[in-house]
Amino acid sequence: MPTYNEEENIKAAVTAIQKYLKKQFSDYEIIVINDGSTDKTEEIVKGLIVQDKKIKLINHKKNLGYGAALRSGFSNASKDLIFYTDADSQFDIHDLDKLLPLVNSYDIISGYRIKRQDPLMRIFIAATYNVIIKTLFDLPVRDIDASFKLYKREILDNLTLKANTGLIDAEVLIKARKKGYRIGQIGVNHYPRVNGRTIYEVGNRNKIFAFVRPAVVTDILTEIRNLWRELR
Repeated sequence: MPTYNEEENIKAAVTAIQKYLKKQFSDYEIIVINDGSTDKTEEIVKGLIVQDKKIKLINHKKNLGYGAALRSGFSNASKDLIFYTDADSQFDIHDLDKLLPLVNSYDIISGYRIKRQDPLMRIFIAATYNVIIKTLFDLPVRDIDASFKLYKREILDNLTLKANTGLIDAEVLIKARKKGYRIGQIGVNHYPRVNGRTIYEVGNRNKIFAFVRPAVVTDILTEIRNLWRELR
């Protein structure tokens, strides 16, 4: 779970996942990557660890980016299946029930948002991004940047990942497909963000507007170019 300044959401998100995993698995771990938060995120997670040692915390001293946070989580994961989602509670962990039965048929199961609950501007920008990635890299995935994915560990062990931005989602899918790994897709529920603000946004959020930070766009475009050159 990559996390940045989510003090309003992190306890509820981790607790919900913890309850779900306790019922489903005897062997699990919850890894929270605190990517340089300046609020009480770290303090709250440390309090949760006191209650459950299966919760682990990785701290980045400064904000390194969404992709860097995920890479830290992937490299520190110790189980055969690796699942990730965000700390903003826009997904329901119980939808993991839909992904798990597919592990015998696919190497990656990518959830796609049945009805995305974000401001219209974010949805438009995301749709444009998805078209760019699909066109450049011939990636037949419906919702590339949905933060609800399940991976077999061997895949991540066999990929060299470089993205520090949200391009990490696409990078995993593109490189895995290039190596012949199978990608499955299934619809999952999506809910509005109630508290806090995503790192991608600037200004006030409402049902229509949520502008993406220009620096985020520039960084992602740079990484898309670098990935294109790497795989060309």
